[in-house]
Amino acid sequence: MRKNHRGNRPESSEPLSAGRVEYLEQARQRQHSRRVRRTAVILAVLVAVVLFATGWVGSSVALVKDGVDTARIALMRGSGWPQQTGVMDPLQVEPLTGGFVELGKEGCVVYSDTGSRLNSIQSGYARPALAAGKNRFVLYNRSGNELRVESRTQNLYTKTLENNIFLCAMSDNGTLAVVTDDVGSMAKLLVYSSDMEQQLSWSLSAENGTPLRMAFASDNRRLAVAAVTASGGQMVTNLYLLDRTQGDPITLASESGVPQWVGWLSGNTILAVYDSRAVLYNVNGAEQASYAFNGMSLRDVSVDTAGNVALLLASGQICQMVTLDKNLNVQSVQTVPTANRAIRSGNLCYLLTETSVECYNAAGEHQWTQTLSARPQALLAGAKQNLVFSGNTVQTVEAPAESGSGS
Repeated sequence: MRKNHRGNRPESSEPLSAGRVEYLEQARQRQHSRRVRRTAVILAVLVAVVLFATGWVGSSVALVKDGVDTARIALMRGSGWPQQTGVMDPLQVEPLTGGFVELGKEGCVVYSDTGSRLNSIQSGYARPALAAGKNRFVLYNRSGNELRVESRTQNLYTKTLENNIFLCAMSDNGTLAVVTDDVGSMAKLLVYSSDMEQQLSWSLSAENGTPLRMAFASDNRRLAVAAVTASGGQMVTNLYLLDRTQGDPITLASESGVPQWVGWLSGNTILAVYDSRAVLYNVNGAEQASYAFNGMSLRDVSVDTAGNVALLLASGQICQMVTLDKNLNVQSVQTVPTANRAIRSGNLCYLLTETSVECYNAAGEHQWTQTLSARPQALLAGAKQNLVFSGNTVQTVEAPAESGSGS
């Protein structure tokens, strides 16, 4: 017996009811979610296996969590920008692999570069500060003795030290340097591995000084330390090189003034920015190059991943932007609108004024202006997008589209 159909149309072409359409759509979403979860689990297992097989992890479970984080974040597609982070006045904004961490007075938030909120931490610290590596960061209390080591999505360690914390620095592989006060000396510098095992301890004398700036080299092994002490009635900065595999610090230089910034421009050169000049040293302490501020005060300094430098200098109402390459060769000296921050990114420099983001090239030539409704407080420059932080909002900023000419 042949089954009758309505007209010549097959059953599959019959119109579906609204309830049937909703049921099928929910089924498709459930199937998609199962596939995403299954893929995430497979990727996480593969990452862990590869890390263990290549010897990158050893006994450190924390590094496995970094790999799992990367796999999870890759599968999380955010809704894009703008986003309201809830941080009204950011104290620090630091890049992380695939995102950033933003610190406010009450704690910090972590976002992916696609706009997904990955973590939110309410620390309750009186004077919070953070230092970031590639995949993790340390949040610490400068009025207390507690620190938290965080991945991009979860807490890895919470540690309470014997003494109050002055300063922290984190390397790209999770090695942590911590400076605390000390009963028997000016300060104590402790270095921990990525799984929080203590590797080194250095008690600094009054002659050594108190560390105010620290930075790890890209090899995650060497640490540049700028410590301040008093000598002859003046403030003096002692610059040290500490190799955590050797332990004995090497004195690289002594300079009058207070260190404003310290970092590595290459594997063998360290930039120290003082009150009156910027100096480039090699790892033996020899001065390679310098740039004097000629009576102007330093307002900001920025160094990109290639070692290119931007200095923002001020004198009264005059504001000056200086661009330097990684050898401190001058690329441009340009008078610019009054600005609070300078950000160097390759051949471009961004200035944050009270109302706008100004873009210049390394030769000091103005490229564009983007006016904002609230004062820009921080900017993260990336290859794919630039994120500007204003109020409690993060949004992208780019060159305004050129208006086409009419016919």
